[in-house]
Amino acid sequence: MRKILGVELRDAIPFIVCALIYAALAFFWLVVPTIDTPNGLVSIADSNMPFIRGVIPYLGDLPPQSISKVFVTATLYLLALIYALWSLAASEYRRELPLFLGLSVLTFLAWMALNFWVIAGFLNSPDVLLFGGAAVVLLIIWGGGVMRFVSRSHDPMALFMTRFGLGLAAFITIVQVIAVVTSAWRSPTQGVPVLYTLTFNGLVGIFLAGVGGNMLWRERRAQVLASASKRR
Repeated sequence: MRKILGVELRDAIPFIVCALIYAALAFFWLVVPTIDTPNGLVSIADSNMPFIRGVIPYLGDLPPQSISKVFVTATLYLLALIYALWSLAASEYRRELPLFLGLSVLTFLAWMALNFWVIAGFLNSPDVLLFGGAAVVLLIIWGGGVMRFVSRSHDPMALFMTRFGLGLAAFITIVQVIAVVTSAWRSPTQGVPVLYTLTFNGLVGIFLAGVGGNMLWRERRAQVLASASKRR
């Protein structure tokens, strides 16, 4: 099978496609002038976001900077999960895909609840304890689901965790590196949402990828030892 920089094409294509889509979404929101204002065309991040304010509860009460944080984080999770599911579908574990679709929905809800709790906490919202309770409950359920999958489907779970964590850490890092060339990458509405997402979710992604990688390594090591014993 053909390789790109030493990576099999089957593994490289999902990563490249998802990374490009995420970069396009992030820059469309943060940089590209699309909203017409009295001061001229501005990016969505620099506008008052009338399609959100007064329309979506709680989210519409946040300042533009925080709304951008939610968008950048939500799209990061979605693309990282799509990358993980795509990799799973292209592997020998594709039969497990329906189960991991359910786990992906739970993963998105749990980690987005945690992110929204952190963002809303800076505003001293009266519902911050409610958000925190929901986040903790969802994360506990997610953790239980992960442990259940580890016991039932060890290898697919290891692959899923590795790809999901890699997507979280790599996609936002790519966007941050590209953002340096923009004129306002240090601004609160453009640079800060990306930096927040990089700092928090990048570390989470590295941790999850490490957990999945260690799970894979244990299994791969057993396979290598078994193969060596057969050759003897």
